[in-house]
Amino acid sequence: MNGKRILAFGAHPDDIEFGCGAFLLDAAEKGAHLNLVVLSRGEGGTHGDASVREAESRQAAHMLGADLQFLPTGGDTRIRSTLELTQHVARCIREAKPDIILAPTGHLNQHPDHRETHLLVRDAHRLARYGKTPEMGSLDAHAAQLLLFYEISSGSAAGEGLNSVLVDVSNHVENWKNLMGCHASQTRNMDYIDLQLSRARAYGIQAGVHSAQRFYSESSLLATSSADLANFRSQRF
Repeated sequence: MNGKRILAFGAHPDDIEFGCGAFLLDAAEKGAHLNLVVLSRGEGGTHGDASVREAESRQAAHMLGADLQFLPTGGDTRIRSTLELTQHVARCIREAKPDIILAPTGHLNQHPDHRETHLLVRDAHRLARYGKTPEMGSLDAHAAQLLLFYEISSGSAAGEGLNSVLVDVSNHVENWKNLMGCHASQTRNMDYIDLQLSRARAYGIQAGVHSAQRFYSESSLLATSSADLANFRSQRF
């Protein structure tokens, strides 16, 4: 991970931290550079206003040592996968030049903003690598090494036909709790932190470790050599 660039997208200010925060903590510890892009300020949320949600996001980004930006969209509950916004996301990809891109899964049974963000990033990932994409002539094309999708809510697990990988995050559970705790406005009514920790613990049991996070890929994952493959392990349960 040393020197790798990771670009993580979230629909709302807490999505990235709850969905893949432990993985990002591990990557940052190992020398990765993190860029976070959030597509709303939680304007439509039941708890906390836009200024509170933005401040929480900036606190979490500071804890991760990550760069953070908010994209101009219709806002919470109004995110739509339009051509204009897809091109904007593609420009973000070309500017950041990430090795790894992270976005929410596209499962239908979840907040529509998550699904739309999935579509936006999925399409923008392609546009970013097409050399003659209109409106982006001033930026060099960029092909990321990996596009991976993370889970947010219990109903957002990816369906069949996707490849998945479990990442051991056992060493980062306590810091992950603190990272998710930055979004205090979202944990007063429901224990979302416990929900994420419980899912990670269940995945960890499957893999024979304390805690793990699952990521999904639409394409097969390639080990560049036998040495890479030697670092993988099968599930233990």
